[in-house]
Amino acid sequence: MTRKFKITICSGTACYVLGGAHLMMLEDILPAELKDQVEIVGSACLQACRQADARPPFVKINDYLMESASITKIVDYLRSH
Repeated sequence: MTRKFKITICSGTACYVLGGAHLMMLEDILPAELKDQVEIVGSACLQACRQADARPPFVKINDYLMESASITKIVDYLRSH
């Protein structure tokens, strides 16, 4: 059985301005072999930027919180898990 990933993209102000807007295109950019393995949703805020050393944009993949998220980092994570 293929593992399913739930990807939650933060669209809060800091995340959106620091690259989250680009992450919203993830579904269109995902390689074909990964498309059926993911569910992509948006979140008004993941509350992750409240930490002093926070590095937005944030994406949550199942229970894993990714800092400084990029499409490349997300795809690499999906392929390795």
